[in-house]
Amino acid sequence: MIEFALTYGFRIFWALLLGAVVAGSLRASWEVENGKKNFGFGLRDRSDTVVWLDPLIFPCAVVLYLGAGVFWYAKMKTMPELVNIVIDIFLYVSIYFTLLLLLLPILRKYYTARTCAAFWLIPIFLYYQPQVFYSYSILPPKIILYIPGDLLKLLLCIWLTGFGIIFVWQVISHIRFSGKLKRYSLPVTDKVLLHKWESMKEERNISYPIGLKYCSVITTPLTVGMWKKNKVTYLPEKKFSGEEAELIFSHELWHIQRKDTHTKFFLRFCNALGWIHPFVWLAIKKAEDDLELSCDEAVLRGADSERRKKYAQLLLSIAGDSRGFSTCLSASAKTLRYRLKATMPGNSKRLGLFLLFLVTFLSFLSVGNLAMATDRGTIAELSGRDLTRVEDAEIWDADGESRIMIEDTEGLAEYLEALQVEKVLTDYDAAASETDGQYLFGSVAGSELSFSIYDDYLVIYDPDKGREQYHLCTPTDWDQIRMQYREGGKRSADICVE
Repeated sequence: MIEFALTYGFRIFWALLLGAVVAGSLRASWEVENGKKNFGFGLRDRSDTVVWLDPLIFPCAVVLYLGAGVFWYAKMKTMPELVNIVIDIFLYVSIYFTLLLLLLPILRKYYTARTCAAFWLIPIFLYYQPQVFYSYSILPPKIILYIPGDLLKLLLCIWLTGFGIIFVWQVISHIRFSGKLKRYSLPVTDKVLLHKWESMKEERNISYPIGLKYCSVITTPLTVGMWKKNKVTYLPEKKFSGEEAELIFSHELWHIQRKDTHTKFFLRFCNALGWIHPFVWLAIKKAEDDLELSCDEAVLRGADSERRKKYAQLLLSIAGDSRGFSTCLSASAKTLRYRLKATMPGNSKRLGLFLLFLVTFLSFLSVGNLAMATDRGTIAELSGRDLTRVEDAEIWDADGESRIMIEDTEGLAEYLEALQVEKVLTDYDAAASETDGQYLFGSVAGSELSFSIYDDYLVIYDPDKGREQYHLCTPTDWDQIRMQYREGGKRSADICVE
C-alpha cells in the first residue's frame, strides 16, 4: 500500500515536472528565436532551438524495446511485458494523433504555428524514462483489453509486417531521393548568394558547414541531412532576387535550427507505427504542414505587408513537394491555400504554454495504464491447478491485523471454481496496490499451494513454479464470501484479532 502510494505520488510529481520542462523549453526556444539569447532551459548559446529532446529519441526507444524483448526473452521471459508496452505505444500514438487531428482547426485558430508543431512532439517525451517500466510493475492497469492469444499473435504479425514494410520503404525512398539530389546537383558559385548564406548562418549562431547547391530535379528549395556533417540545402535551378534568397535561406535555416529533418523522421516512424489506423496518415500530413507553417511564421515575424506579399508570391512560384526526411519551403497545391492565408496579417496568437503543460501532464499519466489479456477461463483451465480443496481461508481487514476466519470452505471452493479469470501480459504487485487493504488468503489441502484474492486479482503462490497472477473478470463479491462465512455458523464475537 505504501509502495503503491509512493509510486503513484512520484508518477504525478514526474508528470508535473515533465509538463513544466516541455512548456519551459518551448518558451525558451521562442525567446531564443526572438533574439533573447540569455533565456535558460539549456538553450543559451545553442545553434538549435529544438523543444527539449531530439525527436530521434522516440524511434530509438521503441526499437530498443523491441530489440531488448528479442534479446532478453530467452533469459528473462520479458517478451510479454515488452509486447504490452509496444501495444500501449501504438494505441497512445493512434489515439493522441487522432484527437489532435480533430482539434487542430481550433488550435490553429488560437495558438501559434510553433505551438501547434510542438503538440505533435508530445510522444517523444514519454517513453524513454526508466521510471515508466517501474510504474508498469507497480501501478495497476486501468484498462484490461482482452484479445484471444491466437488472434493477438495474428494481429501482431500483420501489424509488424506492415510496420516493417512501410518504414523500410520510407528509408529506402529517402536514400534514393537523396542520391538523386546529389547526382543532379552542382555547388552554388554565386558569391553574393554564398555571402548572404554564410552571413545568415552566422546570425543564427550556426558554425558547422552546410552545403548550398543547385539541383535540376526539384522545383522548391529543400534541406536534406540527418547529421550536421551531411546537411545540404538544395535550390531549384532558378534565378532568385536578393530578397527572395533571403526569405528562402531564412525558412530553411529555421528548419535546420529546429532539427526538422529529425522531426520528419519521427513523424514518418509514427506513420509506420500506426499504419493500420487511417487517421494517422492524415495526422502525419497535417503535422508536416505545421512544421512548414511554423517556419513561415518565424520568417514573417514582424514583417510588413509588402514583405508578406513577396513571400506569398515566392510560395506560389516554387510550389512543390518534399520527399523522404527532407524539409522544403513550398508545399503542393493541397496545402498551399492555407499557407498563403497564414502569410496575411492577422490577430496575434497565443503561445499556449499552459495548454502544452496540461497536455504533456495528462499524456504522461495516460501511458502505462493498459494491460493485454490473452486467455480467459476458470482458474483450473488457465493455471492447471485445483483450488477447490480449500483447507484454511481468512479475510484480512484494512488494518492488516484483524482477520475473519472462513468456516464454510466448501462454499468458498464452489465460488472459486466458478470464477472467470484472465491471464494478462504484464504483472504487478496486487498487494501493494490494494487501496482498501481487504483481501482473502487461503491454502490448498494436500499441497504447498496458497492463494490470495483482491478486488480485481487472484494470486497463486507455488513453491515450484513461483507466483502467478490473474485478473478477475468481475470484481470480488465480498458480500457473497462473507455470506459463506456466516453459513459456517461463526458469529461476530468469533472474529480473531492478532
